[in-house]
Amino acid sequence: MSSPGASFRRASASGTRRGHMVTRGYMAAWADDRNVVDVLDVHEGRGYPSSIENATVVSYVYDPLVMTHDLEGQFADLETRGVSAITRLRTGHGLTRDETQSMIEFLDMHLHRGRYADRVGARQPARLLMDDGTVQDKELNYGDLLSLAHDHTDTLRLTDLGLETWTWQVFSTSGLYTGDGAVLLWRPDADHDLSTITFPLSPTEILVIGEGIPVDVDVNRSIVNNCRRWIVGQRGTLPIEAMKKLKPQRSPRAK
Repeated sequence: MSSPGASFRRASASGTRRGHMVTRGYMAAWADDRNVVDVLDVHEGRGYPSSIENATVVSYVYDPLVMTHDLEGQFADLETRGVSAITRLRTGHGLTRDETQSMIEFLDMHLHRGRYADRVGARQPARLLMDDGTVQDKELNYGDLLSLAHDHTDTLRLTDLGLETWTWQVFSTSGLYTGDGAVLLWRPDADHDLSTITFPLSPTEILVIGEGIPVDVDVNRSIVNNCRRWIVGQRGTLPIEAMKKLKPQRSPRAK
């Protein structure tokens, strides 16, 4: 299997017009019999029902302005393998070594895309040193930011933590939300290293990797606080009016 970082270096961006910022196949677990979920767009401060075909979609969201990495192609591969692993976990099956790696790469992708979800549509001025030695002033977008930050030494990569050796458990619950910030990183306190990762597999199942979390933790509140653009829930479960108040607190980050 190729290293997770290598595929970010493929050339020729794919140019997919309708990119889901939260994986469509993963979101399907929150949909009703009409394939509809509730969505909150934190940036716009509005909530609404949406089909999973349209939920969290932003046109050409992964197309870079400057870089030539095929993010859409990379993500499509990770999503296909990741959703397959999620399906096995939902149905109570264990994962093979390759499936475990696919799940870790999916979580890493979801975490990485969510870090900058409030930067979609923004432009960042940059000065680039070209191969011929010249310097050019350019503007970078969300796709460029994902590519550049992916291999930065300060970027936490879940693929580097040896998660395949941690304890993996799936617990039953109810009414879980998801969103671009659904990968939660836990540590006992600021003086300790990361010890636990949680991720909702469905509204009724949560994956816990590592040491576990206290039973009284409000996971939904943590997910809401961690999402920068998109929050997704089953129909009628998102307190949309209350969540709209998040917009004034969060919009300054999207510069």
